[in-house]
This record gives sequence, C-alpha cells and structure tokens, in this order.
Amino acid sequence: MIGVTPRLAIGDVAARAGMTASRIRYYETRGLLPEPERAAGKRRYGEEVFRRLEIIDAAQRVGFTLEEIRDLLGSRDELAHERLRQLALLKLPELDDLIARAISVRRVLKICSRCECDSIDVCRMFDERMLPLRAHAATSAASRSRRRAAIVP
Repeated sequence: MIGVTPRLAIGDVAARAGMTASRIRYYETRGLLPEPERAAGKRRYGEEVFRRLEIIDAAQRVGFTLEEIRDLLGSRDELAHERLRQLALLKLPELDDLIARAISVRRVLKICSRCECDSIDVCRMFDERMLPLRAHAATSAASRSRRRAAIVP
C-alpha cells in the first residue's frame, strides 16, 4: 500500500508518547484530541496525534488548564497566536502570585529551621502574623477571576 500512512493502535501511541492509554482516552473525552478513526471498533491514530500530545504536554507544563488548552486548540474566529497571547497574559499574574507565595513560604521555612521551641503550642511560627498565606490565597483567587472576566471575550 504505497502512499497510505499506517494507523496506530492506542497502545502504540501511548508507548511512543510515554503515557497511558487511559490518559489519551481522557484527552479525547475532554475535547483535546479529535475522535480517532476506528477499525474493527478499535481506535486508530495517525502520526499527527504526537504533535497534538506534545502541545498538550507543553501547555500543561506552563500552567494552562485542560479547558484553556482545549480552547487554544479548538477552532475559533481569532488566530492561534492571539489566543495564546491572551492566555499568557492571564497566566503571568498567576505566576507572579505563585512566586510571591513561594518567597513567603521560604521565609517561614527558614525561621522554622532555626526553631528552638520546647512545644509546638508555643511556637511563634504558627501565629497568623507569621503565616498570612490564607489571606494571600483568597486575594489571589479573586484577582484571577477579575482578570479572566476582563480579558476573555
């Protein structure tokens, strides 16, 4: 069969992509991968599935949610780079919040590493003024919601 690209079984795709078949099926149900062809009731994929899986993996590593990735991959009226730019602008403030929290946690852990308290009950590390992370998390979540509402069309 000259010119016919072989179609791969889900197990072959999973092995080559370094993931489980159930993960691939999950991506299909979430709309990240198009429904594959079927042969005798079994999924059959072309080589293009590997590029799509690479995009999904890279997007997840930079913090995009599956819904954001589906939106990015899906057909829209705007160009892909415009939507990617919008998503990046949403993620940058979230990353700034995460960095600020990590710096705060690092400061507290340094204090903990020098702790000489006889009892956890008297340790100042657990005072609210030492560990204001709960308020920061609530503020960050509200801030993200406002940014999304302002940017998403």
